[in-house]
Amino acid sequence: MATSQVLVFPRGIFGKVFSMLGWDCIQNQLEEIERSFSWLARPDAERSIDLVQAIPCTFIRDSVGRYCVLHRVSNTRADLDEKLSLIVGGHIDEPHDDGSFQATMSFNLMRELDEEIGIVPAGGPPRPVGVIIDNSSIQASRHVAFMHETQADQVSPKAWEEFEAGNPSYLGRFMPPSGLAERRNEFDPWSRLLIEEYICPGDVEPQPRQYSFL
Repeated sequence: MATSQVLVFPRGIFGKVFSMLGWDCIQNQLEEIERSFSWLARPDAERSIDLVQAIPCTFIRDSVGRYCVLHRVSNTRADLDEKLSLIVGGHIDEPHDDGSFQATMSFNLMRELDEEIGIVPAGGPPRPVGVIIDNSSIQASRHVAFMHETQADQVSPKAWEEFEAGNPSYLGRFMPPSGLAERRNEFDPWSRLLIEEYICPGDVEPQPRQYSFL
Protein backbone atom coordinates (compact mmCIF):
# COMPACT_ATOMS: atom_id res chain seq x y z
CA MET A 1 0.00 0.00 0.00
CA ALA A 2 1.49 3.31 -1.07
CA THR A 3 1.85 5.82 1.75
CA SER A 4 0.13 8.43 -0.44
CA GLN A 5 -3.17 6.58 0.10
CA VAL A 6 -5.46 7.23 3.07
CA LEU A 7 -8.41 5.36 4.55
CA VAL A 8 -11.81 6.77 3.57
CA PHE A 9 -15.46 5.82 4.05
CA PRO A 10 -18.81 7.07 2.67
CA ARG A 11 -19.91 10.50 3.90
CA GLY A 12 -23.49 9.32 4.26
CA ILE A 13 -22.66 7.05 7.21
CA PHE A 14 -22.74 10.07 9.54
CA GLY A 15 -24.85 12.35 7.36
CA LYS A 16 -25.42 15.93 8.52
CA VAL A 17 -24.20 15.55 12.10
CA PHE A 18 -22.27 18.57 13.45
CA SER A 19 -21.35 17.40 16.93
CA MET A 20 -19.53 14.85 19.04
CA LEU A 21 -21.18 11.44 19.20
CA GLY A 22 -20.36 9.04 22.05
CA TRP A 23 -18.67 5.72 21.24
CA ASP A 24 -21.60 3.68 22.54
CA CYS A 25 -23.92 5.52 20.14
CA ILE A 26 -22.02 4.77 16.93
CA GLN A 27 -21.71 0.98 16.93
CA ASN A 28 -23.97 0.65 13.90
CA GLN A 29 -21.92 3.23 12.02
CA LEU A 30 -18.70 1.45 12.96
CA GLU A 31 -20.10 -1.76 11.49
CA GLU A 32 -20.95 0.13 8.30
CA ILE A 33 -17.46 1.58 8.10
CA GLU A 34 -15.97 -1.87 8.63
CA ARG A 35 -17.91 -3.10 5.59
CA SER A 36 -17.34 -0.12 3.31
CA PHE A 37 -13.99 1.56 4.01
CA SER A 38 -11.47 1.81 1.19
CA TRP A 39 -8.14 3.44 0.32
CA LEU A 40 -7.81 6.52 -1.86
CA ALA A 41 -4.94 8.75 -2.95
CA ARG A 42 -4.82 11.62 -0.47
CA PRO A 43 -5.14 14.42 -3.10
CA ASP A 44 -8.30 12.74 -4.38
CA ALA A 45 -9.62 12.32 -0.83
CA GLU A 46 -9.09 16.05 -0.22
CA ARG A 47 -11.35 16.82 -3.20
CA SER A 48 -14.01 14.17 -2.68
CA ILE A 49 -17.63 15.09 -2.02
CA ASP A 50 -18.82 11.54 -1.31
CA LEU A 51 -15.98 10.14 0.81
CA VAL A 52 -14.50 11.35 4.11
CA GLN A 53 -11.20 10.55 5.81
CA ALA A 54 -10.98 8.79 9.17
CA ILE A 55 -8.59 10.59 11.54
CA PRO A 56 -7.71 8.61 14.69
CA CYS A 57 -6.73 11.06 17.41
CA THR A 58 -6.47 11.43 21.15
CA PHE A 59 -6.38 13.95 23.94
CA ILE A 60 -4.08 13.46 26.92
CA ARG A 61 -5.38 13.46 30.52
CA ASP A 62 -3.08 13.18 33.52
CA SER A 63 -3.65 11.28 36.76
CA VAL A 64 -5.25 14.28 38.49
CA GLY A 65 -7.73 15.12 35.72
CA ARG A 66 -5.88 17.87 33.85
CA TYR A 67 -5.56 18.00 30.06
CA CYS A 68 -2.48 18.49 27.90
CA VAL A 69 -2.58 21.71 25.84
CA LEU A 70 -0.44 22.26 22.74
CA HIS A 71 -0.08 25.22 20.37
CA ARG A 72 -0.50 24.73 16.63
CA VAL A 73 1.88 26.23 14.08
CA SER A 74 0.80 28.67 11.36
CA ASN A 75 -1.59 26.90 9.00
CA THR A 76 -3.21 27.66 5.68
CA ARG A 77 -6.58 26.92 7.30
CA ALA A 78 -7.73 29.92 9.32
CA ASP A 79 -9.62 27.70 11.78
CA LEU A 80 -6.37 25.92 12.73
CA ASP A 81 -3.85 28.74 12.39
CA GLU A 82 -1.90 29.14 15.67
CA LYS A 83 -4.79 27.78 17.74
CA LEU A 84 -4.46 25.96 21.03
CA SER A 85 -5.21 22.26 20.73
CA LEU A 86 -5.94 19.22 22.87
CA ILE A 87 -5.67 16.83 19.96
CA VAL A 88 -2.90 14.60 18.64
CA GLY A 89 -3.46 12.38 15.62
CA GLY A 90 -3.33 12.02 11.85
CA HIS A 91 -4.47 10.21 8.74
CA ILE A 92 -4.69 6.45 8.49
CA ASP A 93 -2.11 5.78 5.80
CA GLU A 94 -0.78 2.36 6.78
CA PRO A 95 -2.87 -0.85 6.82
CA HIS A 96 -2.82 -3.33 9.68
CA ASP A 97 -2.13 -7.01 9.17
CA ASP A 98 -5.64 -8.20 10.06
CA GLY A 99 -7.23 -5.69 7.68
CA SER A 100 -10.01 -4.48 9.99
CA PHE A 101 -10.90 -0.81 10.36
CA GLN A 102 -10.62 -0.65 14.15
CA ALA A 103 -7.31 -2.52 14.32
CA THR A 104 -5.90 -0.33 11.55
CA MET A 105 -7.13 2.80 13.33
CA SER A 106 -5.53 1.78 16.64
CA PHE A 107 -2.27 0.84 14.95
CA ASN A 108 -1.99 4.23 13.23
CA LEU A 109 -2.95 6.13 16.39
CA MET A 110 -0.21 4.47 18.44
CA ARG A 111 2.30 5.43 15.75
CA GLU A 112 1.10 9.06 15.85
CA LEU A 113 1.44 9.17 19.65
CA ASP A 114 5.06 8.10 19.38
CA GLU A 115 5.90 10.36 16.43
CA GLU A 116 4.15 13.54 17.63
CA ILE A 117 4.50 13.57 21.42
CA GLY A 118 6.87 10.73 22.21
CA ILE A 119 4.80 8.66 24.62
CA VAL A 120 3.79 5.07 25.09
CA PRO A 121 0.59 5.21 27.22
CA ALA A 122 1.30 4.02 30.75
CA GLY A 123 -2.35 3.42 31.59
CA GLY A 124 -3.00 1.05 28.71
CA PRO A 125 -3.93 1.79 25.08
CA PRO A 126 -5.96 4.90 24.21
CA ARG A 127 -9.64 4.48 25.10
CA PRO A 128 -12.16 5.36 22.37
CA VAL A 129 -14.72 7.94 23.49
CA GLY A 130 -16.51 9.08 20.34
CA VAL A 131 -16.36 10.79 16.96
CA ILE A 132 -16.28 14.50 16.19
CA ILE A 133 -17.81 15.76 12.95
CA ASP A 134 -17.41 19.39 11.87
CA ASN A 135 -19.78 20.29 9.04
CA SER A 136 -19.04 24.02 9.11
CA SER A 137 -17.38 23.82 5.68
CA ILE A 138 -16.73 21.27 2.95
CA GLN A 139 -13.02 21.36 3.82
CA ALA A 140 -13.60 20.72 7.52
CA SER A 141 -16.16 17.99 6.81
CA ARG A 142 -13.71 15.84 4.85
CA HIS A 143 -12.09 14.68 8.11
CA VAL A 144 -13.90 12.78 10.87
CA ALA A 145 -12.11 12.59 14.24
CA PHE A 146 -12.22 9.19 15.95
CA MET A 147 -11.49 10.51 19.42
CA HIS A 148 -9.64 8.63 22.18
CA GLU A 149 -8.48 9.42 25.69
CA THR A 150 -4.90 8.64 26.72
CA GLN A 151 -3.54 8.83 30.24
CA ALA A 152 -0.05 10.26 30.71
CA ASP A 153 1.57 12.64 33.20
CA GLN A 154 4.25 13.95 30.87
CA VAL A 155 4.63 14.46 27.12
CA SER A 156 7.58 15.39 24.91
CA PRO A 157 6.24 17.16 21.79
CA LYS A 158 8.44 16.61 18.75
CA ALA A 159 6.16 17.14 15.73
CA TRP A 160 7.27 20.72 15.12
CA GLU A 161 5.49 20.74 11.76
CA GLU A 162 2.27 20.47 13.82
CA PHE A 163 2.98 22.13 17.17
CA GLU A 164 4.86 25.33 18.00
CA ALA A 165 8.41 24.83 19.28
CA GLY A 166 8.88 28.47 20.20
CA ASN A 167 6.06 28.72 22.72
CA PRO A 168 7.26 27.09 25.96
CA SER A 169 3.94 27.90 27.68
CA TYR A 170 2.29 25.15 25.63
CA LEU A 171 4.90 22.44 25.27
CA GLY A 172 2.87 19.82 27.03
CA ARG A 173 1.29 22.08 29.66
CA PHE A 174 -1.55 20.45 31.60
CA MET A 175 -4.64 22.53 32.35
CA PRO A 176 -7.74 21.80 34.50
CA PRO A 177 -11.19 21.68 32.87
CA SER A 178 -12.06 25.12 34.25
CA GLY A 179 -9.10 26.61 32.38
CA LEU A 180 -10.15 24.92 29.16
CA ALA A 181 -13.67 26.30 29.51
CA GLU A 182 -12.40 29.84 30.08
CA ARG A 183 -10.16 29.75 27.01
CA ARG A 184 -12.20 27.56 24.66
CA ASN A 185 -12.41 30.27 21.98
CA GLU A 186 -8.62 30.02 21.57
CA PHE A 187 -8.83 26.33 20.61
CA ASP A 188 -9.18 24.66 17.23
CA PRO A 189 -12.71 23.50 16.22
CA TRP A 190 -12.37 19.84 17.23
CA SER A 191 -10.93 20.83 20.61
CA ARG A 192 -13.79 23.29 21.19
CA LEU A 193 -16.36 20.59 20.49
CA LEU A 194 -14.47 18.24 22.82
CA ILE A 195 -14.52 20.86 25.60
CA GLU A 196 -18.20 21.74 25.12
CA GLU A 197 -19.60 18.23 24.72
CA TYR A 198 -17.26 15.89 26.60
CA ILE A 199 -14.91 17.58 29.05
CA CYS A 200 -17.14 20.42 30.32
CA PRO A 201 -20.74 19.52 29.38
CA GLY A 202 -23.20 21.71 31.24
CA ASP A 203 -20.50 24.15 32.34
CA VAL A 204 -20.26 26.03 29.04
CA GLU A 205 -22.95 27.03 26.57
CA PRO A 206 -22.22 25.56 23.12
CA GLN A 207 -21.42 28.12 20.47
CA PRO A 208 -23.83 28.54 17.53
CA ARG A 209 -23.05 26.12 14.70
CA GLN A 210 -23.71 26.99 11.11
CA TYR A 211 -23.76 24.46 8.29
CA SER A 212 -22.14 26.25 5.41
CA PHE A 213 -22.65 23.73 2.61
CA LEU A 214 -25.05 20.88 3.47
